[in-house]
Amino acid sequence: MERWALYHNLEYDSSEEKNPHLIFYNVKDEVVKTVPVKNMKADEISSLLESLGFYKRSQKGEEVPEEFQNFPLHAPRDEL
Repeated sequence: MERWALYHNLEYDSSEEKNPHLIFYNVKDEVVKTVPVKNMKADEISSLLESLGFYKRSQKGEEVPEEFQNFPLHAPRDEL
């Protein structure tokens, strides 16, 4: 879907069309969450991504502001 190309740090894989889902990875490339999206409308998926901190460009090729470069990934916290 071209729509998902506007989101920074998001890859869309259409190989699982019968059971589409979003897979979220941490900085170590480990799966931390999987969300089935088969019954979700495109605007619901967009709302979910935006609520999780994904930056959405207004048009393809737009530069992502520096403060959003690593979003939605959060830097590892120091252990207390």
